[in-house]
Amino acid sequence: MPPRIPLPSVLLSGTFSTEDARRAGIGQGRLRGRDISHPFRGLHASGPVGDDLVSYCEALVPLLGENRWFSHVTAARLWGMPLPTAWTSGEPLHTLAVAGAHRIERTEVVGWETERADVPRSVLGLLPVISPAAVWAQLSVPGAIRASTPQSEGARGRWPLSPQWLVAVGDFLLSGTRAATRVPLCSIDDLHAELRAHRGKRGAKALAWAIERLRRPVDSPRETFLRLGLVERGLPEPTVQVAVKTAAGVRHADLGYPDSRVLLEYHGDHHRTDRRQWREDLTRRQLFEDAGYTVIEVAYDDVHPDCAALAERVRRVLRRADRST
Repeated sequence: MPPRIPLPSVLLSGTFSTEDARRAGIGQGRLRGRDISHPFRGLHASGPVGDDLVSYCEALVPLLGENRWFSHVTAARLWGMPLPTAWTSGEPLHTLAVAGAHRIERTEVVGWETERADVPRSVLGLLPVISPAAVWAQLSVPGAIRASTPQSEGARGRWPLSPQWLVAVGDFLLSGTRAATRVPLCSIDDLHAELRAHRGKRGAKALAWAIERLRRPVDSPRETFLRLGLVERGLPEPTVQVAVKTAAGVRHADLGYPDSRVLLEYHGDHHRTDRRQWREDLTRRQLFEDAGYTVIEVAYDDVHPDCAALAERVRRVLRRADRST
């Protein structure tokens, strides 16, 4: 077997196109070498491409050019937005072509295009990405979540993000995360601007419904769904992140009715499996109760598939609390 032709240095960093290889003197035979990976049709890399989302996106960047940006569910994942489905290796990447550029058509890419020239854009690391507020609006469009190819109109028509999830994503964008000291990813004005730009288009009604229900700060989608579910069942809307003066200082409950001194604490599975978290939950509850509050603890099954039973319990507790004041 003849010795393998070494790749020139210009092809050793990131992905390169077949045309890039040709210009560097590398032919099709060398591109079929076992040391060359092919993350997308027409794109190659000198070695394996990482199986995480960022690496997968970075591999596509040479194909984007100046006027194509990661969008829809791909951009949402890159920004860390909560979504009903987790990213899986091989999931199609969504890109948006703007300013007259043509959409990408690849089996592994869902290509979108828009006549709108002022779509807010940003750069996240090395990746060109549609800005968070615009992504929120994109998620309301049928096809934003799951589609196999740009031509899969059947799949495309089934998957806009639900109005409830649009609220959860909007809450996240306005709230940021505790780990990031609650730096919001956008403002309510940014979201209203995208709603105006989306008016008359598919998904606009869902966005209008959602934007009126956004609150901050909110720690998780489950807290959003709990809040929406209680209101849907006829209860007053609970306040988010209720500040309570306790013997150990101010603590914040997930949701509550401060005037009735009733609090709701949502516990995900990690509250059960993490010993430190479990102990902190016990201490928080004791502090709240010592401060004169009734605490209702809520788990996943209390909210899904609906919160009818929980809503009745909250209603009873509120009546009892109001009678005693």
